[in-house]
Amino acid sequence: MQSSPLINMPITINKLSHSFIGKQADDLSNLIREQVKPIYESLGIVVPVKSCSIIHYLNKFDDLSVTDLAKHLKQSHQLIKQKLPKMQKLGLIESRSDKNDKRRTTYHLTEFGKKQANLLNENSLINIYKSLSEEINANLHEVLNNAINGLKQKDLLARFNEKNT
Repeated sequence: MQSSPLINMPITINKLSHSFIGKQADDLSNLIREQVKPIYESLGIVVPVKSCSIIHYLNKFDDLSVTDLAKHLKQSHQLIKQKLPKMQKLGLIESRSDKNDKRRTTYHLTEFGKKQANLLNENSLINIYKSLSEEINANLHEVLNNAINGLKQKDLLARFNEKNT
């Protein structure tokens, strides 16, 4: 055991490291985003790293609404809606009113957006992530998905209550 200089209480390194899993997940996301940026810049890809999934879906399923994108990507409606204006400003996507429902707006790739989608497809990072998985001796994609699915099946509050009853 070590003493924490901040609160002068004994702590175990193991307990402390497990206390920050959310921060570590966020750190991993930020690190990946920062390390992908120079790769994209060198390839002429202007798509924001955290918006690539939107480009991929619009490339595959043209004319999707915010609700459609949120459902396909399993992200919140609000998060998707926040990303779209920047992508429009970059000339990647355009919006149009649905012919059958004027209240519904759909989004599609511009010609430039299609070229960017092709660049993303041609320069997939799958092998890089596979190499990292081999290096750490764990399928990173599988571990992350298992953690997400585990928390969807039983959230942290249920796990906390179970442990403390």
